[in-house]
Amino acid sequence: MTLENSNSKKKGICSSPNTARSRYGNNLRITVAANQGGRKYMEDRVQIETFRREDGSIRFTFLGVFDGHGGAEASEYVRMHLLNNIMSSDLFDSNDDDEFLEAIRLGFLMTHHMIWKVVPDWPPTASGYPSTAGTTVSVAFIKNGKLYTGHVGDSAIILGKRTCNYSVHNQLVPERLTVDHKPENEEEQTRIRLAGGSVSASRIRMV
Repeated sequence: MTLENSNSKKKGICSSPNTARSRYGNNLRITVAANQGGRKYMEDRVQIETFRREDGSIRFTFLGVFDGHGGAEASEYVRMHLLNNIMSSDLFDSNDDDEFLEAIRLGFLMTHHMIWKVVPDWPPTASGYPSTAGTTVSVAFIKNGKLYTGHVGDSAIILGKRTCNYSVHNQLVPERLTVDHKPENEEEQTRIRLAGGSVSASRIRMV
């Protein structure tokens, strides 16, 4: 998924935050592309939502990418419930960055625990075992001129910053905003072991 804020296109990252912040997110162009590959059905989901105030001004824009595996049940469930769960927090309308990020975290946890309750109702695997459907989750909020992110898994969020070198037209510098949750990562290995799991040959066991 790519998005561009055309209001800040001319000056890019060299624009003054005091003059440009109020315009960020008001005129977005969003592009989505998905590839089903060789599977018989699409397991991935994308969500784009813009919420407005009564006066028509934009309250926030939400973008989510859910890369499903083992079936589409998990990615579809997250698409249906995650945003509402995040918004249900009393911290969601806070202007404090840490409190808003906590609302995102709590929404992730709430959705995670809700999934545990419905997994038994999902179709079993071809071998008759309980569903193995799962999904990565990468979301971004554009709110009050700021970009907030949250993610689990290995679907990366990359920010393209427009350079100050005006001799090069539309040159973008990529900045990775997320760190993949992969067992090859030492910090992720530590988290897995503290949760009671283990890692063997880059595969996770018993989590």
